[in-house]
Amino acid sequence: LQADNLKPSWLTSGAQPCAGGAGFLRREVSQKPMAHVTFIARSLDGLILVETWDDSNKVSKQVKDQAKQLLRKLHNMPPKCSVEGAGDFVFHYSMDNGVCYMALFDRSYPKNLSFAFLDEIHVLFQQELQREFGTGSVDYRSHIECIEKPYFFIKFDRQITKKNAEYRDPKSSKALSKLNSNLQEVSSIMRQNIDEILKRGENLDSVSRKASDMKNESKKFKDMTGRLSFQTMIQKYGVIAVIALMALLIVCFKLFRG
Repeated sequence: LQADNLKPSWLTSGAQPCAGGAGFLRREVSQKPMAHVTFIARSLDGLILVETWDDSNKVSKQVKDQAKQLLRKLHNMPPKCSVEGAGDFVFHYSMDNGVCYMALFDRSYPKNLSFAFLDEIHVLFQQELQREFGTGSVDYRSHIECIEKPYFFIKFDRQITKKNAEYRDPKSSKALSKLNSNLQEVSSIMRQNIDEILKRGENLDSVSRKASDMKNESKKFKDMTGRLSFQTMIQKYGVIAVIALMALLIVCFKLFRG
């Protein structure tokens, strides 16, 4: 694990801001596309509740498959993390109360702006939960865990798309204000590599399978031991039991004849 360097690219690239630095920042943001894909999923098992893709559809099938594999591994992950994907992409995600909010960005897109986007999606989704399940002392996590079919909140994709456009807009005052805010908070978020995560998940699955196989073999051995014990008992007491049964039958026969 290593903390990510969160300085805006113009601070390290040697480029000089033009007059009226905000104008420079607007051009920088406009050159960096917003989230290519956004997921809201159940963190327990990765069940996708809603997802949106950008219009350019520049994400490869490999990255799409990685995204869905990653969602199924998040129950053992930190609540907030950045995960390096294939190519020039990075997944940023945040988990809260059994729900994962994850989006795929270009590596050059400002990390603090990415998590600001996820935070706002989180707030909007909480409002959606209130509309769906009511307000008050409602256990939204229990409702989420009871959902059986994917894309239960498919209609929520409109709000995600709208918020995505808001962050893509270089003239958005919110995007500009978030660009240089919360650097200290975001700097503590760790970065991992997706291949390591998926490999670690495969290792855990392998250990789980081996444990299950050992349990099954132990059960088979126990059953076999029981059968052998029964056979030994039959061999030891079988003849005596047959003689006793025949004697009992003879006695009963004589009593009935008498």
